[in-house]
Amino acid sequence: MRKQLFLAIVERLKEQVKEVKFIDLWNEQIATIQTGITWPVPAVFIEFEPYDVHQQSNHVRTANVNIRLHIVTRAVNYSGSDDKRMTEALGIFDLIDKIDAALHGLSGEYFASFMLTASATNHNHLELIESIETFSTRVTDVSSARKHTPVQLTDAEIIDRAFA
Repeated sequence: MRKQLFLAIVERLKEQVKEVKFIDLWNEQIATIQTGITWPVPAVFIEFEPYDVHQQSNHVRTANVNIRLHIVTRAVNYSGSDDKRMTEALGIFDLIDKIDAALHGLSGEYFASFMLTASATNHNHLELIESIETFSTRVTDVSSARKHTPVQLTDAEIIDRAFA
């Protein structure tokens, strides 16, 4: 399930949000930026929150899956609403809106439309700003589903079973 969701998000962002320069799975990249690998910004990291799985018949499973997008951009330092750099600094919100619009309604063969459920902006940043957008989708996992072979009965077998 997660692989299909991840690939669908990546494809949609690459198609519709050209400003995003890097997409990856979330692995606490912000916490390890001083010692880790650097990546271009704006970057989007995809995090899968824990989710409960509900068993259905024939080994089909469903789940409501929450996905957090960590949107990382470079901070623009400015000094209040009269600063000429404020428009550039607030560009982060335009990017977030574009990402939200791109993912809104994204659906696939085994998952329902993505819906934005939460949004958080980092209020304690230096060089990088991390904003987090949370989306929810309903997933149906058929990877373990039983395959059924229809039984072909003759007319005589159908009559015999009907009167047995």
